Amino acid sequence: MNSYLAIVLAALIPMVLGYIWYHPKVLGTAWMNSLGITEEKLKEGNMGMIMGLAFALALFLAWRMNAYASHTEPGMSQFVHGFFHGAYSMGLPAAVVLVSNGLFQRNTATNLIINALYWILALGLMGSFLYSVAAPEAAPVG
Repeated sequence: MNSYLAIVLAALIPMVLGYIWYHPKVLGTAWMNSLGITEEKLKEGNMGMIMGLAFALALFLAWRMNAYASHTEPGMSQFVHGFFHGAYSMGLPAAVVLVSNGLFQRNTATNLIINALYWILALGLMGSFLYSVAAPEAAPVG
């Protein structure tokens, strides 16, 4: 697959997952309650700008992750390998930063857990996708 197309498609993963994850029938209501906000309050924001910037940031994350996607691990599927790199190498540090900032912002434990797990899963799925479609690196000669 063309790497530019793969990056764009991978950047859609956090957007689609976020739509599901933060939907009121999944974790959205708990997330809103953890922040003390309502659906009406959320609608006050400039959603075009918010979604556009979120997608641009997701493109950056996918672009950086794609730089390592051709790396292979003998005996491990690229899907699992990519999930590990996305969730562990990128998602876990992101979650630690989110929790650290959230502590100072006095966010609830519910809010911290919902957001941290979202990014671990989103980055894991981005890694799974990018590693699954990347051309494997050439085997060393000699």
